[in-house]
Amino acid sequence: MKIGTIEAQPGSKAFGYFKTGETHGRFPVHIPLHIVAGAQPGPTLVVQAGTGGLEIEPALILPLIVKDLDPAHMAGTLVMVPLLNTSGFEFEQMNSVWDDKHPNRVGRGRAGGTITEQMVFQYYQQVLAHATAFIDIRSGSQWSYHWYSSVYSAGKTAEATALAAALGLPQVMLGQPEDQSMAREAALDGKLVVVAHTGGGPGLRDHRERDQERIRNAVLNAMRHLKMLHDAPVYETDTIPVIEAHTVLLAEGERGMVFVDASRRGSHIQAGEAIGYIRHPFTGEVLENITAPRAGVMLHAGTSWPMPLEGLPLAILGDVKQEIKVR
Repeated sequence: MKIGTIEAQPGSKAFGYFKTGETHGRFPVHIPLHIVAGAQPGPTLVVQAGTGGLEIEPALILPLIVKDLDPAHMAGTLVMVPLLNTSGFEFEQMNSVWDDKHPNRVGRGRAGGTITEQMVFQYYQQVLAHATAFIDIRSGSQWSYHWYSSVYSAGKTAEATALAAALGLPQVMLGQPEDQSMAREAALDGKLVVVAHTGGGPGLRDHRERDQERIRNAVLNAMRHLKMLHDAPVYETDTIPVIEAHTVLLAEGERGMVFVDASRRGSHIQAGEAIGYIRHPFTGEVLENITAPRAGVMLHAGTSWPMPLEGLPLAILGDVKQEIKVR
């Protein structure tokens, strides 16, 4: 497989910088990526992370997965992009420094657009357009903590749901909200697309090793599901619940210090049940109790930083549609 100047023959690995354009000052714009080409033919799996420059947790483990893979015992091709938004990472911000745009909010990009749009266009045409399956790893950055997978209500939903369950994250959410991401565009093009929400918030401090191991298992389990690897998958539970009809509680209304009961994630919640509270930052007064608007299961997602930005999810509730047995 060859992407730009990066080429891996069957049974080999390659790493390099895929040039997607130039800045106004004529400096090259690159996406660093790995190619692992299996010795046997098979599907092409693209795993990307770090479209937001602060979503850095997956980059701690994804290169190590590549290091441990033996292409001689692998089928198909893995393209691994540990941290796509390099300029955002270097300047510690979510959006690209070049044009203040988020790479996952410009669709499949534009050949004649801004620098980020050109980057996404080249990447989509030369990488994602050739993928069989695509896993977009997103984290909650410093504001929230996530631990579930989701699929769009477009394209090969049933097959994507099976792949999402195979990752081994504790829940699958049907109906990933429509957005302007590369992932949704790929789903519309008929690719098997899963958005894996992992890490964020206190993860780098408190759960780093556990989160990294879960990301590792998710990627390897996806490869096993696609018959790229032939060893046994690793799961923490026997079944994975599939959640739909989700209701999102957003940070809005009373402002202050927001605390959501993280221990309730994954649990059944009754309508009106308190799941958190908002406290005055100076007097300590509880300004508002955060309650569930309806009964449902709380997803493993929501705010962890007590000062979330307006519009960020505090919690997500849904209904169990089915249980997928994974072991």
